[in-house]
Amino acid sequence: MATRFKTQDFDPADEVIAIDRLCVELGTAEGGRRVLDEVSLTIRLGETACLVGESGSGKSLTSLAVMGLLPANAIRVTSGSIRLGDTDLLTRSAREIRAMRGSRMSMIFQEPMTALNPVMRVGHQIAEVLEAHGIGSTSERRRRVLDIMAQVHLPDVERVYRSYPHQLSGGQRQRIMIAMALILEPALLIADEPTTALDVTTQQQILGLISELQRVHGTAVLFITHDMGVVSEIADTVHVMRQGRIVESAPAERLFRTPQHDYTKALLDAVPSLHPRQPRPQETRPPVLDVESLGKTYESGGFLKKHVAKRAAEDVTFQLRPGRTLGIVGESGSGKSTVARCVMRLIDPTDGTIRLGDADITRLSPGQLRSRRAKIQIVFQDPYRSLNPRRKIVSSLIEGPINFGLPRNQAIERARTLLETVGLPADALDCYPHQFSGGQRQRIAIARAVAMEPDVIVADEAVSALDVSVQDQVLHLLEDLQRDLGIAILFITHDLRVAAQICDDVIVMQHGKVVEHGTAGDVLVSPRHAYTRALIEAAPGRGWDFAAGREIAREETNA
Repeated sequence: MATRFKTQDFDPADEVIAIDRLCVELGTAEGGRRVLDEVSLTIRLGETACLVGESGSGKSLTSLAVMGLLPANAIRVTSGSIRLGDTDLLTRSAREIRAMRGSRMSMIFQEPMTALNPVMRVGHQIAEVLEAHGIGSTSERRRRVLDIMAQVHLPDVERVYRSYPHQLSGGQRQRIMIAMALILEPALLIADEPTTALDVTTQQQILGLISELQRVHGTAVLFITHDMGVVSEIADTVHVMRQGRIVESAPAERLFRTPQHDYTKALLDAVPSLHPRQPRPQETRPPVLDVESLGKTYESGGFLKKHVAKRAAEDVTFQLRPGRTLGIVGESGSGKSTVARCVMRLIDPTDGTIRLGDADITRLSPGQLRSRRAKIQIVFQDPYRSLNPRRKIVSSLIEGPINFGLPRNQAIERARTLLETVGLPADALDCYPHQFSGGQRQRIAIARAVAMEPDVIVADEAVSALDVSVQDQVLHLLEDLQRDLGIAILFITHDLRVAAQICDDVIVMQHGKVVEHGTAGDVLVSPRHAYTRALIEAAPGRGWDFAAGREIAREETNA
């Protein structure tokens, strides 16, 4: 089914939130620096407004200003107004704003695992919202919590009510956050990247849930995201932010078809297509990674506890040749990362064999593995946790080569060359990780992996936390490094668009098993398995060619 833009007409009298020429400054030793510059936008009853832009553009800062959550004494509003209905929020005290949170405006944060209290049952956390506003008795609050849990389509609500956050899946935790935000039926819901970390099917469910609840409650939604596919599915209006300013605002369909600002055009051009890239010639050299019948079983239980065995990966077989990229896609819990960790020997496989070049590394001890580690390196998902914050970049880049016998001066020279290769200045060696953006940190993490001159790089969701433009740059960087150095890449992702742009071959996993394996063209264009078709169907904006500004499925059907 093709993307269908929402085309509602809104009554100006139904205005829920109006931000007018909002200016916010960041206090520094040298004086104030403006980080929001005359931001203006309006959202009406039942409207979904999407705020898009790269990291650092001011999207989340705008939402925090509305919620009254700006860090005190560090960031301050200098001018403008934020009106929620008839109330100017900037004239209200902290106590009055606190009373409005939950009742008149609510927010869903990006990562529910950090937003929820890990030592408190989720049902009690939702009930705490009612208790803070003095609503109902204990039994009445419990009834209302179970009711809102049912509305967000959580299974077995009695069990979930008693569960802790770690006992729920990512999608279920996000549903808890939505329930918590909507239990008092606020007029405004702010959703800050609520689907970024979710796989496509869970993402589709959450987007559908927000739209369903919006229809029921008539809520105005401010949806913050960098995913243009998501925007095409849910937005009535789109506001594009850059460096603290809104550079373009328009109804969604008009903005996608005829963007006016160069920055908007650049964002749309950077969105990867679901159509696979042109196939490259087949590689005839022997595989650098040969995995056969790989299996991993986790066992739990013990004294007075029932023994339970969970099969996380089963009978996984593939080969990866030099200069090729193999993608592993699937939902969370499908076994993708388990396979990656087994291949890296970060965990021990239960069954099967892993051959790295001409060596079987399946059963090697840590000491025996050490000499093989240089040949297979990993780039993790979160660039903010990949690097030691207390060590300069030079220390992170030279540690591995020095451990494998390279003299320090040669290791530093290699690090300097690698930084320039990944598009960073050589003087960045003397900086700390916090001095770089997320995209720059991921480039450094890639440089650290390449410093070992590996045959294989395992990229575990290496671009999922990045903006579309930065993601595009990192994907091109990986392609360039692969072309120049002949590195093979095992690419783990839940984003089918990314898989289409970088992978030669694709494995689809479900419940620990490989359900489909073939070239990217075969798997993503002509999928054989129902699960693969369901993944492609769930990809947001799949019928839209963002760079060309046209809706593929609709226009081809009409033709």
